[in-house]
Amino acid sequence: MPFRFPARPFFFLATLLLCAQSASSAELTLVSFRYSDDAPVVHLRLEGEIRAEDGERVEEAFAQLARCSGAACNNDFGGPRAVVSLSSPGGSYSAGVKLADFFRNNTIATVVEVGDSCVSACAMAFLGGSSFWPTGGIGTFIDRTIEPGARVGFHSPYFTEETAVAAVRSGQLGQLLELTRLAIADIVKNLTRYSVSQHVLDRIISMGPEGFYEVDTPAALFAIRAQLPSFDPALLNIPFENQILNVCSRLAALHYEQPLGLLDASLLEDTNDGRTPEGDRIRLYDLADRPLNVAGCGVPHDKQSGTIDTMSLYRLVSDGEIFEPLLSFHNSKDGGWSSLGYRGGRATDAFIKLGPLNHVLMAPDEKLNDLPRAVWEEIEAAKGRVANPHLPSHNRPWPVETLAATQWSRSYLGEGLTIVEQTGPAKLFEELAEQAEGTSILYSQDKPDTLVRSGEDTETGTSYYWLALRSRNRAATIRVEAPVPAAGLTNAQKSLMSLVACSSDFEGVHLGCFK
Repeated sequence: MPFRFPARPFFFLATLLLCAQSASSAELTLVSFRYSDDAPVVHLRLEGEIRAEDGERVEEAFAQLARCSGAACNNDFGGPRAVVSLSSPGGSYSAGVKLADFFRNNTIATVVEVGDSCVSACAMAFLGGSSFWPTGGIGTFIDRTIEPGARVGFHSPYFTEETAVAAVRSGQLGQLLELTRLAIADIVKNLTRYSVSQHVLDRIISMGPEGFYEVDTPAALFAIRAQLPSFDPALLNIPFENQILNVCSRLAALHYEQPLGLLDASLLEDTNDGRTPEGDRIRLYDLADRPLNVAGCGVPHDKQSGTIDTMSLYRLVSDGEIFEPLLSFHNSKDGGWSSLGYRGGRATDAFIKLGPLNHVLMAPDEKLNDLPRAVWEEIEAAKGRVANPHLPSHNRPWPVETLAATQWSRSYLGEGLTIVEQTGPAKLFEELAEQAEGTSILYSQDKPDTLVRSGEDTETGTSYYWLALRSRNRAATIRVEAPVPAAGLTNAQKSLMSLVACSSDFEGVHLGCFK
């Protein structure tokens, strides 16, 4: 699908571009108020062809759909404000850039999930995925994720053959060529602005209408500074020696500012013992014969098996055995900070993540779709997607419009209220009570398998009614959100809240008012 970019006022060419657009456009829908364990925030989905006006439309829809109460709607303590999953064949290049800027400016994380495709203008929008951390001088940082089984692809903007022929016939070939030149310059500028490696820019620009630079390997993730979802790195089952080569290859590529390639296995044959300036013992794998520049990659001396959680690129400083780090890799397995080559500065240019940077441990050319099945399963489990899910049933109809429906969640709109049902593991039950902390709770009920919270969030100016139902090792939550404080609720809104509460049943569990 061609990129579409704003033309100068050449009426004929502008008309051709307009006619090339489809009748449909991208749609933003609310999926749930909890994306995953790592990001328990609003989850929205953007699907369909991206048209020129969609940049503004999505901003307006986001303001309405993402307005809610409690911790899921407040990232003051760090993380993304929301997560947007993307599925689109592309469309308007300029709208894709606007969406990327909107995601970055509002710290909205982006993800392309298993089975979904995000190419062309959608891939540009994907680059804007961001989160925020209020301490440590980090601020806004990159948060764009590709699941195994997803497709993300970039290519250069282009005109269709039909447009080119028409331009020749109308005597506007010169203008067409100028627009193409300007468009290529613009995509290079924006790819660079979003920290895509200069070493793959030529490959992206060389791709025509049918070709894509596919982000399907760890090397491609490295090139566009994207990441895999979090999972236990031990599930990769990568031999320790291979991890040494893989991580050291990344550190060397960053230091020498070269394309990522796997170092020769002879690196593993030449090792030395040394110490850091602080006196810590390291095992050094020799990388070059210029030790005052780069001596090699080192790990803690007692680390000879398992999963690498720290490695540095060292240079010799004195006495043949004291080495100081130039660049480092740290991989956290417990939700802490991971980083690759980060030395401070702008986090929007850096490899940092809350959670493990597992693709750094992998061979550069390994296919992401070939990850072990256990990895795929853990990724799904982290999103609370239990097998054979059951959503609550209703013994009376709700006067609402269904916005979105999956196996694990449904969202509705009625009387100006947003309603979301979600099912998953039993921990959703306890989480709902935690989400209400910090709000003004006007009513609460706590029983072994039912939980109710009702109140308002003075920070967002919203009010809410939340219900959690637990059945053995499963739970379901129902969140009703109002865009006004409790005192501003209409009688119709109060009646709908009551209907939702008293008509919902989850595997035989319900409130006492259920009839």
